[in-house]
Amino acid sequence: MRLFIGILLLMSIASCSSDDDRTVVNENVSINGTWKPYKYEFKGKEIMLSDCEKKGIIFINPDFSGSYERYDASSSGNCNLFDSFGGKWTFDKMYQTLTLTYTESGVSKTLKKEIDSYSSTELRINDSSKNLDTTPGNDEAVLVFRKE
Repeated sequence: MRLFIGILLLMSIASCSSDDDRTVVNENVSINGTWKPYKYEFKGKEIMLSDCEKKGIIFINPDFSGSYERYDASSSGNCNLFDSFGGKWTFDKMYQTLTLTYTESGVSKTLKKEIDSYSSTELRINDSSKNLDTTPGNDEAVLVFRKE
């Protein structure tokens, strides 16, 4: 009888466990602030950004207005603004997405970023926009931002 009760107890505990792999977001940590890109993490390696790439920014005000800017070096070595959007951010804690809604040429558009994780000092965004190896198309990396 004790064995039967023990098995039932064990089964009830096991059935209550969660199989959700998402990182739990700390409710006390604010995503608001100025975030500067620092490095990529790709296939177990850290790839440092150029000084030009480090000029980028994710800026989120307390009212969730803000901006997104990305820089890249041109073939001549000059630092060029690659993307620049200003608008209203939304943060979906359940699906860990950060979305910027902005207007371009009178048309409302969105820029969506999937968050890997974040803390009070670091924002980690899934990013596949840059060719980090010699094979195009497989560069699913994490772009790490630091809070200023």
